[in-house]
Amino acid sequence: MDLKKFLADYVTCQSVSSDLTSESGMANAREYLIGFFNGLAIEAREVKFGKHAAIFAKTAQKPNKPTILVYGHYDVQPADEGELWTSDPFVLTERDGRWYARGASDNKGCHSAVLMAIHDLMTRQELPVNLKFILEGEEEIGSRSMPQLLRNMQDELTADFALVVDTCSLDKENIVITTGLRGIVGCEVKLKGQDHDLHSGYGGCLLNPIGALVDLCSALHTREGLVNVPGFYDEVAPPHSWEREQMKRLSNLDDDLKKNLGIKYFKLPNGDFSAAETMRFLPTLEFNGIGGGFQGTGIKTIIPSCASVKISCRLVPDQNAEKIKNLLAEKIRNLCPREMSLEIKFEQTSNPYLFDVRSGKNETLSRAIKITEKGIRSTFGNPPLYLREGGSIGLVSMLKEILGMDSLLIGLSTAKDNIHAPDESVEIAMLERGRKFFREFFSGF
Repeated sequence: MDLKKFLADYVTCQSVSSDLTSESGMANAREYLIGFFNGLAIEAREVKFGKHAAIFAKTAQKPNKPTILVYGHYDVQPADEGELWTSDPFVLTERDGRWYARGASDNKGCHSAVLMAIHDLMTRQELPVNLKFILEGEEEIGSRSMPQLLRNMQDELTADFALVVDTCSLDKENIVITTGLRGIVGCEVKLKGQDHDLHSGYGGCLLNPIGALVDLCSALHTREGLVNVPGFYDEVAPPHSWEREQMKRLSNLDDDLKKNLGIKYFKLPNGDFSAAETMRFLPTLEFNGIGGGFQGTGIKTIIPSCASVKISCRLVPDQNAEKIKNLLAEKIRNLCPREMSLEIKFEQTSNPYLFDVRSGKNETLSRAIKITEKGIRSTFGNPPLYLREGGSIGLVSMLKEILGMDSLLIGLSTAKDNIHAPDESVEIAMLERGRKFFREFFSGF
């Protein structure tokens, strides 16, 4: 099966989970995946507990074989940047050794490499493992329905470990086995003043919601850039010494990161950590979007009635998402001026995840890591790196908390992929090598 053709058809499904008008695109993506599984005689069905259904599939289960749960997500971020895209975001376009489209990397392209490897094996030989699949449609909106799905399907989802291909590597020669993910707490904060927008001639005798919101936002960080929420850092666990030693050996990471981001300087809140370490070992509070007042062309002299900001916190071990949520809400309530009414709406919550690759507690997973190390070395040219990642995958922590299941996280994305941004793309060689690697990986059992 041609990987380019498979991915080209897949990305045309405009499966934007946050867009209420994209239901047909979501349904098309599910239909496409079920068609793929049925073509391999793999049992597949939709499972819906919330807004968007997940796809559950499984091969014929044979006793005394390892069982692996393959995870991915078919939903994508909006492509609302419009004119900033060089080509149509929902048409796979090839340029300079890369494929461009929304989802080309995150996550359609990356889990397509796994699906193609499975197709190769199942059409040529007997698969030496039992496989189960969860491809969800709510990852980009916080995996809201997944806790209920996991609880309701515990018996069906039982596996030795989960395989997750939704993380990043440094480049196509240096593949990362991700040992940790940051958790997330996301919310929208809205300040409301008077009942309606007013002529700006009223200025001076009442508080402007935009000004009040700017003051509130600025008070959530210190001048050094640390999060200014009491108790925020209380449970932050320091990285292992071997993690820091490995980071020091990768001394050019910060320079490469500056080049990829197109910036000259970092602002680092903790002088003991490099930028690459800061992304992996420290928690954050970021402003993701802000709105209020007139946004059209020209000037409209008003005092808006309300203003809002979207905030996300990335959490590290051993922070607890529920505790951070409560601390943040308390801080914001204390910062809200008396002239404003306040609304806080939390959208995303998941705990951080940390996997001790040296524990040896799971025999099958330990075996999988050895197979992975050998396969990465032979396919990509270098042994794998063991690094934490700055992003979050809610389902990974849910699998651990609800099912007690650890995950093997292997990255086929890189910083050049522009995931969640205009001109998202993926290096073709990365997916092709990934396909080859996963054939070796499954065959290794």
